[in-house]
Amino acid sequence: MSSPQRLVRPPRNGAAKQSDPALSGVRILFVLPSLGLGGAERQALLLARHLRANLQADVRIVAMSRESGLVEACEAAHIPHAFFDLTHAYRSRLGHLKDLLRFVLLLRRERAQIVLPYCMFQNVLCGLTWWTGGASVCIWNQRDEGRARLEGWIERIAVRTLRRFVSNSRHGAAFLTEHLHVPAEMVSLVANGVEMPEPGPSRTNMRDALGLPPGALVVCMVANLHGKKDHATLLAAWRLVIDRQPEGSPPPHLLLAGSFGDRHDALVQQAMALSIEDRVHFLGTVHDVNDLLRSVDLAVFSSFTEGVPNAVLEAMAHGLPVVGTDFEGIQEAVGPEGAGLLAAPRDPEQLAERILMTVADPALRARIGQRARERAMDVFGVDRMVSEMTGIIAAEWARAGR
Repeated sequence: MSSPQRLVRPPRNGAAKQSDPALSGVRILFVLPSLGLGGAERQALLLARHLRANLQADVRIVAMSRESGLVEACEAAHIPHAFFDLTHAYRSRLGHLKDLLRFVLLLRRERAQIVLPYCMFQNVLCGLTWWTGGASVCIWNQRDEGRARLEGWIERIAVRTLRRFVSNSRHGAAFLTEHLHVPAEMVSLVANGVEMPEPGPSRTNMRDALGLPPGALVVCMVANLHGKKDHATLLAAWRLVIDRQPEGSPPPHLLLAGSFGDRHDALVQQAMALSIEDRVHFLGTVHDVNDLLRSVDLAVFSSFTEGVPNAVLEAMAHGLPVVGTDFEGIQEAVGPEGAGLLAAPRDPEQLAERILMTVADPALRARIGQRARERAMDVFGVDRMVSEMTGIIAAEWARAGR
């Protein structure tokens, strides 16, 4: 088995740009889980905008669910988009076959030449269909550490049709080499890109809208309310933070931004049982995340499994320290400078301790926040991400003889 240490780093800007003109007019189809505000979708949109605006590629997007938070951004960038409903996929084997055939017909109708799926189901679906659908290139995009697995024999067939795999994290790349047995020389590691925020409204903008008291500690977590995000541990930790606040301090407030997924009702009940419902704000989907991040003192991320979370990178870009759980994806995001603020997964006591440690030391908070912003610019810049991805796409297009 190949070692993940041999992962291929794509060429830097100069090497990528030599092949860029070859993509002019090429039909590139992005296949996404949704057009919602998730991290994979936003990374895909950043790349799609670059390919269309700067390289004149003919870019299109098809999404598998009808979440539509990014539709306006697609329309502003003049990127055509459509939805593909999986009407049969979870009913029977015959239903699977019908959806495969329908997707092949979609690829042919769209005249896709390069197919770029994001996330596990989409990777496998495109691996099974891209060549039958008439495409010349398909590149697997691994966005997590191996969730949402399909049956092993189906994954193996899909993997064997492909020549190039991309992961946004080291442990995602290790999943490809160790569990899907992809040769390491076929895997490229391309870190996510995060846009640096433009100057915006006052720090008090969202605080005022929520009626939060002046001087109060305000902490946020940006993540859809699903089980793996583990908001339950954060709520338990927040009870401890409230109990241990210095006497006379304004009451702290926790802002939870994200769509109301399958855990929303249970989390509301948990907040009530902990008697913290007046200190926890369930905001739902927040379209202007920058406005939210300008208004808080600290970002927290309690998920127990992830790739490299976009929400963490966005907080870092705002110069916020991040208190998070200690797993590879967040370690990779925050780097050595932020590692001291990471707590063991599913440990509310340690998570509360890290939050309180950060709050008690403004100098530490400012220093880590500044280093986080610098790391976001240096390691996770958008220009680097799109340049590296463009180099890979152009190289595969040339390799296909086109």
